[in-house]
Amino acid sequence: MMQKIQKFGGAMFTPVLLFAFAGIVVGVGTLFTTEAIMGELARPDSLFYQVWNVILQGGWTVFNQLPLLFAVALPIGMAKKQNARCCMEALVLYLTFHYYFREKN
Repeated sequence: MMQKIQKFGGAMFTPVLLFAFAGIVVGVGTLFTTEAIMGELARPDSLFYQVWNVILQGGWTVFNQLPLLFAVALPIGMAKKQNARCCMEALVLYLTFHYYFREKN
């Protein structure tokens, strides 16, 4: 029974691994897009702001899609035959691309 609980805990931990990186990206992106901190560089019409805003939106991808990430990661983590973490990575890449493209239009 303890092994099953540990396997479930490990499966739930898979999407949590993305939180640290996404949090750093959101923090740095917010820092560089705040006009009070960066001054004239962070004006919404500047190229500097637009580049960092795209990076910021990419960082928010993980937090905006938490239910979907957990729904995909749980079966992957519980799989017995194959380790399918590449499916989770492909989903995150797809969602990130979707947010980048949506932000650009």
